[in-house]
Amino acid sequence: MLNRDHYARLGLAEVFDAVLAGQRISVADGEKLFACEDIHAVGALAHHARTRLHGNRTHYVLNRHVNYTNICVNECRFCAYHRRPNQAGGYLLSPGEVVALLSEPQALAATEVHIVGGCHPDLRLDYYETLLHAVKAARPDALIKAFTAVEIGHFAAVEGVSTREVLLRLKDAGLAMLPGGGAEIFDPEVRTAICPNKISGAEWLRIAGEAHTLGIKSNCTMLYGHMETPRHRLEHLDGLRRQQDATGGFVCCIPLPFLTENNPLGKLSSRGVQSGLDDLRTMAVTRLMLDNVPHLKAYWVMHGVKLAQAMLHFGADDLDGTVVEEKIGHTAGAESAQALTSAELEAMIRASGFTPVRRDALFRAQEEAGGNANGEAADAPQAPAGPAAPSAQVAPTGGPTLVGGTALLRERSPFDEPAAVRAIADKILDGVRIDASEAATLYSEAGLFTLGALAHAVRLRLHPEPVVTFVGDRNINYSNVCVCGCRFCAFFRAPGRPGGYVLTREELAQKIEETLALGGTQILMQGGHHPDLPLEWYEDTLRFIKTYPIHVHAFSPPEIVHFSKLFGLPTAEVIRRLRAAGLDSIPGGGAEILVDAVRSRVSPNKCPADEWLDVMRQAHLQGMRTTATMMFGHEETPAQRIEHLLRIRELQDETGGFTAFIPWAFQPEHTAIPGHAQPAAAYLRLLALARLVLDNVANLQASWVTMGPKVAQLALFFGANDFGSTMIEENVVAAAGVSFRLSAEQIRRIVRAAAFTPRQRSMDYTLLPETAAED
Repeated sequence: MLNRDHYARLGLAEVFDAVLAGQRISVADGEKLFACEDIHAVGALAHHARTRLHGNRTHYVLNRHVNYTNICVNECRFCAYHRRPNQAGGYLLSPGEVVALLSEPQALAATEVHIVGGCHPDLRLDYYETLLHAVKAARPDALIKAFTAVEIGHFAAVEGVSTREVLLRLKDAGLAMLPGGGAEIFDPEVRTAICPNKISGAEWLRIAGEAHTLGIKSNCTMLYGHMETPRHRLEHLDGLRRQQDATGGFVCCIPLPFLTENNPLGKLSSRGVQSGLDDLRTMAVTRLMLDNVPHLKAYWVMHGVKLAQAMLHFGADDLDGTVVEEKIGHTAGAESAQALTSAELEAMIRASGFTPVRRDALFRAQEEAGGNANGEAADAPQAPAGPAAPSAQVAPTGGPTLVGGTALLRERSPFDEPAAVRAIADKILDGVRIDASEAATLYSEAGLFTLGALAHAVRLRLHPEPVVTFVGDRNINYSNVCVCGCRFCAFFRAPGRPGGYVLTREELAQKIEETLALGGTQILMQGGHHPDLPLEWYEDTLRFIKTYPIHVHAFSPPEIVHFSKLFGLPTAEVIRRLRAAGLDSIPGGGAEILVDAVRSRVSPNKCPADEWLDVMRQAHLQGMRTTATMMFGHEETPAQRIEHLLRIRELQDETGGFTAFIPWAFQPEHTAIPGHAQPAAAYLRLLALARLVLDNVANLQASWVTMGPKVAQLALFFGANDFGSTMIEENVVAAAGVSFRLSAEQIRRIVRAAAFTPRQRSMDYTLLPETAAED
């Protein structure tokens, strides 16, 4: 459990005491937090501080980003957006063109206009004044947040006046607030290396403080993950904190991850390692260091939606806003959308267990949980909003109350767990099996970090060695023709419909040869329930595949049942014939939720739960190993998820044939089931619960395919000991709008960044010999 004794064992007792007492931590304390390998301990402290400041509230804004020029004399080495004067691709918007952007339908509701650009060598101050006047005339209802401290310093140098005069003239023209960009890292050596032509860190702080004394508030940022050290980050945060002590004008801090594409620094940086743990730890330490800056933003554009949602549990209380158009991050490799709607932002927040609060640029609340504008400061204490509309699509998140299946976080510290949760935790740590009622209590009552810490403890008990496994394989879908018509499936085509296919031998051979050339050892082959292919086609296909030295992990239980009914054979006989033809193991697909009340709604033409389980039983009796899965987050309830886990556990007690369990979140895009994709916290809670319930299934797999590599890396601390597969090809999830891809080397780098040793394995979890290239 996460208590003072636990922090004392980590050498963090004094930090724990300071945070819980609301006292300031030092730079040295921050170094201990960065060095702490227990991500739950670090995250829980930040979430405690966040909850004390904001309770259950998470903010967003209706905003429109405008980049008036990309022409810049600074030529920062981390910047992919800038163009030198007279370089191809450079542009400059006129004030009229900016107003036209603000007049587009998707920008009309914006209450914040966010304007930044390059340091143009030729523009005089009257351009910027004219721009602000034009924007204010066109959008008198919107607050203008414009021009970083770096731009203010540049304007003063070009105009030959003081920064104070620049700020006063811009304020008179309509400037309400400065954004926080250009801070990067304040350390002079780092700054000289990454942005030698930009104003110094001390000058950035001076200009920000000067703006504050003139009544112009600002945000602040930190660009991390390039060539700085944790000490540099902490000194940067301490500089912001000292400036805030002096002038008090920082409204929000935004830690920004360095993105590596299309810039000179990216070629030299180690940031190519996708470390969600570093992102989350940095967010958490920022919250703990900046005790005097009220808000902390998880900028979804640069972090991605799923990681930004996770950051709401690591200290962040804001997601930014609708944005509409973003150029700077995307030119450097951001993979997020250009824009989100207010409905999407509110759904992101509610799905993560928080109450959405619409704000303006200065964090004055405009709307809370669908209520009316009240004009109060968004960080002012208010009563928690009422529950969201009931929905079975939202998984529990940290310490939730379930209302019709919807999870709402209680305004509770992660160190304030109910007695029932503490008792069950003690039982788990003593190695005693939990029952359905105890699983339900944990799922509905335990905080995110308590669940994660318990799951990680069980993972380490099962796998004490610091190893994370993965398999080199390719998903081959031999056909998408299917008679099932499952409502959650975006991949299938009904018989006779356009787009249906069956792979030829030549196509199959090419895929297998590519897999072997890339170091793969296995293919995962599944397809639709084709009404016309004879059993001999499947047997001949297996015999053909086995002319190659590759493991065949194929045909999920619903496919086996389909073959059985189509060809009038018992499932045991179908399995025997397929095994004789070359089938090595059976994947756990098609389980969805092993509760017929759910299956009858989402996949009514697919085999019922008992038949799915019996296929696995028959395979195990014939000596085959199989996996088990769960697809959650559609129309099931939390109780039905637990029932699914218990049915897997019961069969494993009987046969012992499951090598691994793989839960993955339903992806709603292009399917017949409405809803929103599951947030990171909901996935991590389910994963952790699975590790605690499935005490007899040795391995638990992280789903980077649906959650992305950074959340999957975090999953290694929520019970997972396996990173899945290279998945050289994947079509089913991709058809639902998700298309993450990782190579074997990328997986190794991600695993190493989490302080584990990556090892390639076979389907039965035998470790493969290491090669010199992997050392």
